[in-house]
Amino acid sequence: PDVKVEMDVLSLNIRKILISHGGSVPLASLVHCYNADFDPLDVEVADDGKHGVPLEHLLQAVKGIVVNTGATGIKKIEEATPENLGVKQSDLVGPPPALAGQLITFTREIVDMLKTIPGCKLAFYKFIPRYHHHFGKQCRVADYGYTKLKDLLESLPHVIQIIGEGAKTFITLAHKAQVRRFTNDLLKMLKNQPEKQFLLSSFSLVFEKTFFKPLSIYDYGVCHLTDILTDIPENTIFTEDVNEATKSDTMISVFRRDQTQEEVMRTRGFAKEVVELLRHSPDLSICFNKFIPAYHQHFGRQCRVGSYGMTKLIELFEAIPDTVEIREDGEERMVQLTKDKMIWVVGEQVECVVKTSRARCVALVELEE
Repeated sequence: PDVKVEMDVLSLNIRKILISHGGSVPLASLVHCYNADFDPLDVEVADDGKHGVPLEHLLQAVKGIVVNTGATGIKKIEEATPENLGVKQSDLVGPPPALAGQLITFTREIVDMLKTIPGCKLAFYKFIPRYHHHFGKQCRVADYGYTKLKDLLESLPHVIQIIGEGAKTFITLAHKAQVRRFTNDLLKMLKNQPEKQFLLSSFSLVFEKTFFKPLSIYDYGVCHLTDILTDIPENTIFTEDVNEATKSDTMISVFRRDQTQEEVMRTRGFAKEVVELLRHSPDLSICFNKFIPAYHQHFGRQCRVGSYGMTKLIELFEAIPDTVEIREDGEERMVQLTKDKMIWVVGEQVECVVKTSRARCVALVELEE
């Protein structure tokens, strides 16, 4: 069933149930056992993905437990142990090299398709027609080295989770895939903000402005925003408690590691190199995508952003705002010298022209020539 519950409450209570039941509980009787011992779960009657999250999916996010299917086909919740977390041989070997590329593409297609559905949940029997309708092509299981759709989907546990059983079998995104997806969406939201930060209380508003649709947290496989924020990988975002007027709030911002003194010095040197490179470029600017090859050609060495304590080139440019700015030119991003640097470069070029003239002066009308 679809339920509404906080992850920390669910995690604590599931562990208590496993202890009292000898370490194993049939999934089918979990709701009954849970309601007998704790405050009843908020079970949603509407199974449309708009009012809650499948309980079996939430269990995947509970650390220290695992849902296993026995020989009889009955699903059980058990404490995670080295024995029931054993790695299959197929997981170690992976797909044949000839099929690896196709499987990666298929994986992306599934994510793209499921995220358009409320709750990212699709009935198993609807998968093939939905795929055909969404992509305008048939889903041929044999193309990926399988004979059954279920076997194919079960080979992608890092992306797909199959929940339910019988006629009520559903396909949804695995919790890890949802965390990756949420992290990417959050970074897009942050980078759209002038200061690359915003208050947690304004999350829904920023989401709607970024993606042009209202936020439904159930689409990310959780019932509360804070449940998935705590699963975001380290060194991705930075959160800080702040006091706004009479209420407390949380400021979310893009994580940035402090540069070492050596990296700060290198970044200053890089700023001078950027000026040197762009002063020879038309309009004192260059296409963002052409910067790396142009740098290599001009200086005879690679531009390694990691040497400056960064992970992306855009972050390196953002660290030298007095030297360059990024502007949009149609669909392309351009790296351009700031106004102050432009004046300095043009002034230096004019000085050079004047010094090389015989009369040590040049008429303004002749400068453009």
